[in-house]
Amino acid sequence: VTDDLTRLYNHRVLAPRLDEEVKRAERYGTPLALLMLDLDHFKRVNDIYGHPFGDEVLRAFVERVRAEVRQTDIFIRRGGEEFLLVMPTTGGDEAMKVAERIRERVAGGRLDWHGEKVGITVSVGVASYGGDDRTLDALVHDADLALYAAKKAGRNCVRAAPIRPRRSGEAHRETSK
Repeated sequence: VTDDLTRLYNHRVLAPRLDEEVKRAERYGTPLALLMLDLDHFKRVNDIYGHPFGDEVLRAFVERVRAEVRQTDIFIRRGGEEFLLVMPTTGGDEAMKVAERIRERVAGGRLDWHGEKVGITVSVGVASYGGDDRTLDALVHDADLALYAAKKAGRNCVRAAPIRPRRSGEAHRETSK
């Protein structure tokens, strides 16, 4: 369940842990956020500097992200240079602030490759769950769409998925009480 290189949880952990956290959020009425992070132009890093340096970049990235998140947040390497961060008890606005801090920290440091300073950046998509109509798959899908929007906007930025409305039946039941 852990990735050998980064020591993070691997993709097998995502569905059961996210399901757990959604159930907890529903039970206690707390928010939940999901960040999807992707290192920008990582293939180029591997192509130019080699895979051992690419591995160093991944480890440095993980350290930078960990410096900005809580111990209770669940950090997962989905594969390659794509990562997920499950943030219990975190609403959309707070998740956006954390995502921006991560983006700044990642972009703010350089790694040394034989005297050359190499910079890295990250694009981040944010989706939040607050008792809305999102399924687990939809939450991940929405974070992925927000990540795509960040990449389309030029990379090295953060974008949020739109909030989904509650089902009309749920809204009706709430107003008729």
